[in-house]
Amino acid sequence: MADLKKMILEELRKSPNLQTETINEMEEYIDTGLEKTEENIIEVALNYLDEKGYRRRADNLEYAKQMILSCSEDYDTIIVKRKQVIEEDLFENASMNELRDALNLCILNNLNSIQDMVEYLIDVKYEYKVETLLRLYTEDDRPRGHLASDDFETFEELLNRYANMGYQLDRIIEPRAGVSPARYQIIFKREKMD
Repeated sequence: MADLKKMILEELRKSPNLQTETINEMEEYIDTGLEKTEENIIEVALNYLDEKGYRRRADNLEYAKQMILSCSEDYDTIIVKRKQVIEEDLFENASMNELRDALNLCILNNLNSIQDMVEYLIDVKYEYKVETLLRLYTEDDRPRGHLASDDFETFEELLNRYANMGYQLDRIIEPRAGVSPARYQIIFKREKMD
């Protein structure tokens, strides 16, 4: 049988609405047991640089040595300061009732988000533009030479022009058979901002 507590914990950890762990940083001082000699200080400083991923440059080494000397000031041996990161699972010792309550809270938050999206979609309003064309031109139809004109627009250029204004293509109504002149109606829509 599946471990229900483990499954609930996994679902809770997926939720962006709920904090399931805390991260604490603590500084600790560690006694290396090494005497305060120049050689030992350099060795500890180089280890520090390597551990942190810093380059072994002279300025980095000097900075690390100063930091180590500052930490070891009142001691006979070399002391180094390190940060310790402690992660704590907030639900590690939670009862099944507490886990169910937290899961219900996540479900409620998700339902509220869905309701907000549905209300938005129901209330969305559009404004429309209609272009009437005799023909849908392509780049191959563009007049060349002395016939070229600035008024010529391909169907792709028309779509891009409206897209730049925030419209999207809604639909194309093709001409009805037997109607002269044949005309295409291109309908664009964009969300109305109140």
